[in-house]
Amino acid sequence: MKQAQRAELHKSAKIPASAHEVWRLLTDWAGMLRWSISAKRGGAVGKLIKCELIGKPDQVPRTRRMILDSGASIEEELIYQNDETRRIYYRKTDSLGSIGYLATSYVDEIDGLSCRLHIASWFDVEPDEGAAVCVARFEGIYDGIFEGFRLHFST
Repeated sequence: MKQAQRAELHKSAKIPASAHEVWRLLTDWAGMLRWSISAKRGGAVGKLIKCELIGKPDQVPRTRRMILDSGASIEEELIYQNDETRRIYYRKTDSLGSIGYLATSYVDEIDGLSCRLHIASWFDVEPDEGAAVCVARFEGIYDGIFEGFRLHFST
């Protein structure tokens, strides 16, 4: 019997906005339609057509339910938020080839006009999926997040 493989991923990108502005956008948990590349042209798992907040905007935990054009629903539950260190932890409740997905995002100030957004995640890959394929999918999703943030702040 095949076993799940472990995977971890860390990516970051410079964003042309203050750390405060990026943090506000990142923690607007159901505000993805404002910046998501997937909402504009589709992405690795489909086009985002709706994002609903489950819970209150400043409540921890809170969940966002992302609805794709395929009808698929993906939920991410924010389980920790520290406004001073600008760090969140969240987990995904669907699989997309992964098991036990846990991620953190944090924002580091570079100067008053730019910052670095980080995304790190840890998960197991379903035995039939293949770690390289699953990691590449998440790398594409993270690259889309960075591109969406950069475009949001450049307009």
